[in-house]
Amino acid sequence: MELYIVDDNSDHQFLLYKLIKDLDKPYLVKFFESGRSLHKHMQQLSRSGQREGFPDLLVLDYNMPEMNGIELLRLLRQPPLANCSQINDIPIIIMTSDISPLQIRQCYQAGANAVVFKPLNFSVLRNTFQSICNFWIGQPE
Repeated sequence: MELYIVDDNSDHQFLLYKLIKDLDKPYLVKFFESGRSLHKHMQQLSRSGQREGFPDLLVLDYNMPEMNGIELLRLLRQPPLANCSQINDIPIIIMTSDISPLQIRQCYQAGANAVVFKPLNFSVLRNTFQSICNFWIGQPE
């Protein structure tokens, strides 16, 4: 099971890496520092024509420079990438510590499977990620 996380903050990436390695089930995790880098990677995967190599879950930070999480979400959920069934089937979670009700609605309208607030407490963040992975990828065996 593999998940991709897009977060421009290297401290958050390190924290999430440590946290995910501690979850009940081992998950492979790949980090992207920008929406553009993930978009480029997903384009390459979709062009390869292979059915494997796609992540089981995408977690996008909402607040990023250049391309924020909702802009990236729209690119992933619209053609040509939305025409790739492997990409279209991937659950996409938006995580943020600051978002308005209007922005939440926009995320769902753009195709988010869930919008989750990023807790500041490490223990709560770990439990949140455990719940996300259990629900969207599957329960530990």
